[in-house]
Amino acid sequence: MRALTLVSVVALLAAAPAWGQETSGTLLAQTQEGSYVIYFPLGSAKLDAEGMNVISAAADDFRRVGATRISVRGHTDTTGSPQKNQALSERRARAVADELVRHGVPASAITSEALGETQLAVQTGDQVAERQNRRVDIAVEQPAPPPPPAPAAEPALAPTPPPAVAAAPEPEPKVERRGVFSLGGYYGLDLADKGSQDSHFASLNLSFDYRLTDWLSLGLEQAGFYHFASDDDGFGGRSAAGADFTFGTLSFLPYVGGNFGYLYGSGINDDFFAGPEIGLALGPINAKVAYDIPFNEGLQEGVVSATIGLGIRF
Repeated sequence: MRALTLVSVVALLAAAPAWGQETSGTLLAQTQEGSYVIYFPLGSAKLDAEGMNVISAAADDFRRVGATRISVRGHTDTTGSPQKNQALSERRARAVADELVRHGVPASAITSEALGETQLAVQTGDQVAERQNRRVDIAVEQPAPPPPPAPAAEPALAPTPPPAVAAAPEPEPKVERRGVFSLGGYYGLDLADKGSQDSHFASLNLSFDYRLTDWLSLGLEQAGFYHFASDDDGFGGRSAAGADFTFGTLSFLPYVGGNFGYLYGSGINDDFFAGPEIGLALGPINAKVAYDIPFNEGLQEGVVSATIGLGIRF
């Protein structure tokens, strides 16, 4: 009886390795950080529950470290022909890659490779069933370790600020004065008054001129005069508006243009007039000569009007 028991124990110990090689399911191994291994039964590419757990752990690792790549490499042992083993390693790698995609790993992040029996984990002869060679290796790309913190720099002494220098005041912007108000004398020579003879006007004249542009100026004039050397001496007036083309600068400004207005008073044929004018603004002095042609008289029966005055610019 004791001899029979000893024989049974020896037989069980002898059969244990072969039984483990042929019937064992998928085994889990992680040799280093980010590396996973799935083992397969002889001649099979089917994943069991333990293999599913390995793939789930690898997918979780991929998401946790924020990896962008994960590689899958299929292998076989040396049993069977090299051609069949190549095809079997392809099926094993594809099965693992498909399961990684099902666990949320993007297919574009997976690189798959089938190596057949070319890279054995355990070197054996031909036609040797070795469990550690029937595997798929999974490698999750690990991020580079952060650089060591830079040594803290010693605080530098603050430089002594230079003495403050008062900034020079900005010059006030130059204001261009385009308007001028003038007060001066007025003289008029009427070439054909109400009595069809020459007569004269004399009085004060007020004028206002404004340069719209560098070449165009508008003006208003008002004169109140005394008409003398006529058959009907008395008071009268001249109201006019003009437009002139200007040349030069404000200190020396010749101009030429025309005016339009109304002439009225004792001894005058009251009526509207129009005519040319020329002038010169020389600093504060403004001088002008115009020829007023009344609408009710001929071209040679107008009034020569001359003014000169002192102006104030604004």
